[in-house]
Amino acid sequence: MLFDLEPKSRREDLYDFEAELRNLINGIINDRIIVVRGLRRTGKTSLMRVALNEIGYPYIYLDVRFTGRPRQADLIELIRHGLEDFLARNKPIIDRVRDALSRIRWVRIGASPIHVEIKLGEFRRLSIGELLNAINDLGTELGNPVIIAIDEAQELSRVTWIDFNALLAYSYDNLKYVKFLISGSEVGVLDRFLRVNDPEAPLFGRYIHFASTRRLSPDESLDFLRRGFEQYGVQVSDELLMRIVNELDGVIGWLTYIGHKYVVEGRQSLDEVLESAMALALNELRNFLTNRSPRYRALLRELFVRRSWRELKAALETAEGRPINDKSLYVLLRELIDHGIVEKVDEDYVIADPILRRAVLKL
Repeated sequence: MLFDLEPKSRREDLYDFEAELRNLINGIINDRIIVVRGLRRTGKTSLMRVALNEIGYPYIYLDVRFTGRPRQADLIELIRHGLEDFLARNKPIIDRVRDALSRIRWVRIGASPIHVEIKLGEFRRLSIGELLNAINDLGTELGNPVIIAIDEAQELSRVTWIDFNALLAYSYDNLKYVKFLISGSEVGVLDRFLRVNDPEAPLFGRYIHFASTRRLSPDESLDFLRRGFEQYGVQVSDELLMRIVNELDGVIGWLTYIGHKYVVEGRQSLDEVLESAMALALNELRNFLTNRSPRYRALLRELFVRRSWRELKAALETAEGRPINDKSLYVLLRELIDHGIVEKVDEDYVIADPILRRAVLKL
């Protein structure tokens, strides 16, 4: 169903992203490292899941969303949960999976029900290389690559004690039966994490296949809403549909959210539904602003509409009552762009997410 809030896993539930899906599937089949980039709520997770299910290769799925500063225990729990999910989805080959994972010294597989324990022992660090080698052995035995799918991979940049860039390069060069499918909504942070343009980086010179998501056009947004409401047998006026289209700027995650609110939770006014969406977006933004300069708040309040560099600089200078140098403004904007909060349109800047654009006035 189009208005289902869970990430899609079937092609028929993935709204008209055929070109993007085809590109991603080709990348997974032919390449070793595949990166999916796009703004928040533009369908990256759904695109990944549908592609993985279409191809049929075994995959380990890791959803990297740490709260606070990640510790080794958080990374262990992420891996443990990913391995348990992998075992649960691959029961026909579970004995071969269990045999491969049992070669990892710090992994224990239990039965009835199937569960994974990770015990490092005293003074031991997590050895990701050992895990990758075991996964490659499994792929070799199966005759198919095993895909490690990492959603919101830029979060791993906060795990400072492991060089993931070096691990990706090691896998690329040595592990024929391991592929990485990586996604990120903070595109600039993800690129910094992968160090894609750094000639000193371990991955430099190795081919990375890039795929991306996009906003829907106004016509596509209208069609998406009509199809979604039809699936539930709900009649909605053209006037309301057009208002939703105009408010949400083609962000499919928000179109889905609004549709879900109407058909599942009962009809409300659009303003009520938008208020609920703004509360979600504002909470995410406040997490970003924690421990950051008050200048970010001042800048974001200006960016609810498109602003030029000169307008933003003048607004900050007025707010602070003193001159602001160009480098300071550049650093602020670069950080907001890298985290997917702001985008540059022609020579202007604006908050990328249409709901956040409304919500920022409540900061």
